[in-house]
Amino acid sequence: MDWKIVLIDDEPDIRDVMSVILKDAGYVVFTAPDGETGLQLCESESPQIVITDIRMPGMNGLEVLEALKKKSPDTEVIVVTAFGEMDTAIRALQLDASDFVTKPINDEAIRMALKRAKERYRSGKKLADYTAMLEKENADMAMILHQDKMMSLGRLAASVVHEINNPLSGILNYLRLMMRILKQKDMTSELRQKFQRYLELVENETSRCSQIVSGLLSFSRKSPPAFSQVSVEELLNRSKILSQHKLELGNIRLGLSVKKDIPQVHGDFNQLQQCLINLIFNAIDAMPDGGNLRLEGGYDADKNTVIIKVEDSGCGIEAKDLPHIFEPFFTTKKEGYGVGLGLSTVYGIIERHKGSIQVESHIGTGTVFTIFLPL
Repeated sequence: MDWKIVLIDDEPDIRDVMSVILKDAGYVVFTAPDGETGLQLCESESPQIVITDIRMPGMNGLEVLEALKKKSPDTEVIVVTAFGEMDTAIRALQLDASDFVTKPINDEAIRMALKRAKERYRSGKKLADYTAMLEKENADMAMILHQDKMMSLGRLAASVVHEINNPLSGILNYLRLMMRILKQKDMTSELRQKFQRYLELVENETSRCSQIVSGLLSFSRKSPPAFSQVSVEELLNRSKILSQHKLELGNIRLGLSVKKDIPQVHGDFNQLQQCLINLIFNAIDAMPDGGNLRLEGGYDADKNTVIIKVEDSGCGIEAKDLPHIFEPFFTTKKEGYGVGLGLSTVYGIIERHKGSIQVESHIGTGTVFTIFLPL
């Protein structure tokens, strides 16, 4: 398939540079200086992906997004925002943008955004009939999934605020130091080296904040089932990024082990991530005084099955409760600490992926949840 991209930006230099980068990556690229021209190009060229700046004279990027989704809902749209315009980025995702990237545009960020857009486009085409069926038959389950996700999101958001605050404080301090250096008349070799080191630290910390926020926004999106090829390593790493600070606050040491060359599984990345976040939260609740959590990704070639394990060193589950833990509204937590939807949600998601989940637990030594996903 020849992937067509319409690039809309009112700055000629950005259009030229981005066009070269995208063409070198193998895309067929059409450019437009404003929203109205961009929409006309979309009508004549039928691109699979549109990249549009948000702030443009005349028709802005959000208006382009809305108009495009009305005429061609299958087209994936990536919006480009200025750093700090998080409200605008969230609004774009609510309007069903595929992703957003911030200026100045990073090669890796646009590459990942394009990868996700292509996956969404492919899965949307393949599963149009399947999604229509689910809208009729699975409305109640969709509501339960979304409610469960929102409860998880609330717990994640509180932790993420703290995790972002630390690197932002560091960024502010490094910028102040650089401003002092710039005020000095002579930029010595030593000062230049310091300046370079501070810039690298600012870049790294900013990238970390962006990863965290991007992961949280992606997790929070309400979307229909979208099955595509899922990397187990990426699934585990993104779940780790979202939950790591909450684990650190609970004095829980996190270990991650992923075997090399695990084949991708066919599934819904967002729902599988929801499963892992639920299992991680259960582990946190089982270790109120701290402990160890281990995430593992493996592959059984004989059974053609991917295996994901979540193992904790917590209080364990009583034998009499084990047969009931996947039942809706069954909970072993104290009143006010859970309504018993988490594990039943996990069970439902894994079942829809034609997989299975097993649990092994011993009082006082911990619990292991093992997910089996067929290829």
